[in-house]
Amino acid sequence: MKSTAFHEMVKPVLVLTCICLVVAALLSFVNGKTAPIITENARIKAENTRKEVLPGAGSFTEVDCDLQVLDITGAYKEDSGLGYVISSAHKGYGGQVTVTVGISPEGKIIGMNVDVPAETTGVGSKAGAEAYVSRFIGLTGDSSSIDTISGATYSSTAVKAGVDAALAAFEAIR
Repeated sequence: MKSTAFHEMVKPVLVLTCICLVVAALLSFVNGKTAPIITENARIKAENTRKEVLPGAGSFTEVDCDLQVLDITGAYKEDSGLGYVISSAHKGYGGQVTVTVGISPEGKIIGMNVDVPAETTGVGSKAGAEAYVSRFIGLTGDSSSIDTISGATYSSTAVKAGVDAALAAFEAIR
C-alpha cells in the first residue's frame, strides 16, 4: 500500500484536532456545572471564617473602600456593632498567606484565622498554628511586638504584614 502525504501528515492532525475539540467542550461543560457550586462553597467558607474570628457575630455588611490602597482583600462590618472583619493576603515562602482578623470597635484583635495552604508542612505552616496566631489576640496598633518564627521567616512575616494591613485598614474605615 502506497503511503500518501494525507495519511502521514494531515490525517493525524485532523484526529488530534477533533480530540482536542471534544475534550475542550467537555471541560467547558463541567466548568459550567461546577463553577456555581465552587463559588457558593467559597462564600460559605468566607462567612464561617468571619463568624469564627468575631465570636457572637450574626451578619455582616461589606465595607465600601479601596482594597488596593488599604492592601486588603476584604472588609466587613458586623451588623450589630460587634466589630469588623478584615482580610488580607501577602506572599509567604510557598504562596499566598491569607489572614482574616476580627477587630473590636476599639481596635483590639479579638480573633484571627491564618490560611497557609502552600507553605512547607512543619516549617512555614507554623505561621498558621494556634501557638503563633494566639500571640496576636489582644493586639492593637501594629505587630512590631510579635517576633517572626525562626525557620519560617517569610511565612510569619506575611502573617505580620496581614495583621498590620488589617489594623491600618480598620483605622481608615471605622
